[in-house]
Amino acid sequence: MYHLSDIKNYNRCKRLFYLSLENKEVYQPYLRNDEVLSELVIRKLGINEYFLGQKGDDKERFFDNLDRYSWFVKARFEFDCLRIKIPFLKKENHGFIVYFLFVGNYPQSLDINYYACHIWVLRQLGLNILDVKIIYLNTAYKRQQDLDPDQLFFVDDYLYTSKNQRSDIRVFEAIKEKMIDLRPFMKQMNELTDPAPQKSRSCKARGLCRFYYQCFDEQDLPDNSILTLVSSKYKNKMFNDGILYLKDADPSLLEGTRLQYAQIMADRNGGIYLDYEPLKAWMKGFAGATIAFIDFEWERYLIPPYDKLKPYDAVCFEYSLHILKRDGSLVHYDFLGTKDCRVAFIESLIKNIPEDAKIVAYNSIGAEELRLKELAEQFPEYRDYLLNLISRFSDLAYPFINGLVYDVRMAGNFSVKSLLRVVSDFSYDDLAIHDGMDAVFKWRNIDQGQEGTDLVEIEQELLEYCSLDSYSLVLIFKWLNKILNNSSY
Repeated sequence: MYHLSDIKNYNRCKRLFYLSLENKEVYQPYLRNDEVLSELVIRKLGINEYFLGQKGDDKERFFDNLDRYSWFVKARFEFDCLRIKIPFLKKENHGFIVYFLFVGNYPQSLDINYYACHIWVLRQLGLNILDVKIIYLNTAYKRQQDLDPDQLFFVDDYLYTSKNQRSDIRVFEAIKEKMIDLRPFMKQMNELTDPAPQKSRSCKARGLCRFYYQCFDEQDLPDNSILTLVSSKYKNKMFNDGILYLKDADPSLLEGTRLQYAQIMADRNGGIYLDYEPLKAWMKGFAGATIAFIDFEWERYLIPPYDKLKPYDAVCFEYSLHILKRDGSLVHYDFLGTKDCRVAFIESLIKNIPEDAKIVAYNSIGAEELRLKELAEQFPEYRDYLLNLISRFSDLAYPFINGLVYDVRMAGNFSVKSLLRVVSDFSYDDLAIHDGMDAVFKWRNIDQGQEGTDLVEIEQELLEYCSLDSYSLVLIFKWLNKILNNSSY
């Protein structure tokens, strides 16, 4: 039995499809949703009586109930070993109207193939599809007390452009143009034996494929491997042509970015590259200052659970703060909350961040600074304070992503975790929580009061993880000072 996710995997990479059949991934939603979406949509559409499909339904259950209902929710269908689920189906006099539920911002043409597969199955089963509509979230909706499904959702039968403008292309017409016979695909899928790995852009599209290192033995490559060259279209060609190291890169196959230059020069200089004067000028801005190194953790929600939130908004539930004082001493504060802890989060920042401190985070513009801007909009009474915090931020990623410093031990990776391995003996591998999403999943256990888990232990794990995040920034900052003051660089 196949699902549409199997066809998507097959189209992306035959080996991904093959390996996924025996290695089903445990699904952990990136966006948290504590609401039953189907129930909200039912209210939006004004549905009273309806058929409700269940996981594992027999393929005939829909047809057995066809004469009893006008609305069908989560109905399962099966044709030629392909199983699908239709979110909402409305029976009319001469056919059906399909309603797809889209959880992105605006329905666009990128999703048409996915919808077309559903409609193809329904047609093979003899259902006459009259029209297709898309239900999607209103990203401008701001919750005020109880959820209002009528304001939360839009229903449309037109697609949107890449600029989120309503186009003149109807969803159903686009589907009919894209619809193809899926039986040849399923025949090929059935006959497929273990395919050989083939490296392509799809290996790293939408994130690194979970089977990447199973297909390509690159985990034990030297740190100065040519395959660590960032933003390089031709690094695989160079590697296959026998150019194994950064120092030997073919100039004619380089894009010529500052980062590539820093990487190549680091390998030629014995492992490290330093653009001394620009780095010195940047670090001078911290001379004699109290520095607050900070890291946030947050949960992102599909449906706003609290007042003043919109769809996809975030709620900060934790921070870790290390303050490096002028005399060189270091103090640590942290915060860990549950439920709607936004005001408590803000007031903890007010209490613990010195008024004159410079504030340092890593990739802060799209993370900590953005979260503070959102809080300033949600709580105007704290707006001036929060905007003042933002004005004092410096991004510790700056010298690295701009090629002012590069150590080959970074191996083309500019994350805090990679830098920590360069500047110290500390490692996230020693912790129970290894990355930000793992922290979010663990926090959900606390926030939801998950039975059968040691909530006190999870709380300690979260505090240890976030603490290392901010302490890592301290270690990286001190390392930058050290290499500036080391005459060998």
